[in-house]
Amino acid sequence: MVKRLMQLLALNAKPAVKDRTVFNGQLLDQRREDVFVVLHQMGVIR
Repeated sequence: MVKRLMQLLALNAKPAVKDRTVFNGQLLDQRREDVFVVLHQMGVIR
């Protein structure tokens, strides 16, 4: 029984594998341009 509990604790102690997101440079560029346009329209950037 103790051995089984130790195995369960060992399994739960391992960090969960997270899905890695793929870097999307094109999306980053689009967002950057959108932010620039909004800031320009607000008058923050001239």
